[in-house]
Amino acid sequence: MQLLTIFALLCLLGPTLSTRAQEERCRRRAKSAKGMCHNEKEPKLRFTYNPSTGKCDHFWDLSCDGQILNSFENFTECMTACNPDSKCLATPDKHFQFPRKTSFVFDINIMKCKPEKSLRRPSIGPKINRFLKENDCKKTCEPRLIQIVTSSG
Repeated sequence: MQLLTIFALLCLLGPTLSTRAQEERCRRRAKSAKGMCHNEKEPKLRFTYNPSTGKCDHFWDLSCDGQILNSFENFTECMTACNPDSKCLATPDKHFQFPRKTSFVFDINIMKCKPEKSLRRPSIGPKINRFLKENDCKKTCEPRLIQIVTSSG
């Protein structure tokens, strides 16, 4: 009977405990690499979640001393782990009939906001990937990306 009670408690608390671990991982802001490791390991361009903006940004991950918790291979993986309810992850709804009104949607494939036209005033809200102003879309969804400049000698 005690074993059954413990099992029931774990089932009830399981999602809470995993959410807490997820939040802890995402709260630890990663610091961008400033140099090289002693083993001459080169930094990698990855994504880290910024809790103050609610979105993921590029950073140089060096991980000299092991794995950095708040470090993700790509933008989608980062946002899914740290802000799964973000409207930026939602697939924008399509309006095809005689588009007239312009609004903006975040395209996760190119990580940019783009204009889209619709027949009627677009629906906006906390779960809908659609913005009336381009700047609102950029501020909410577009990550801060690091541009790599190379010269061809």
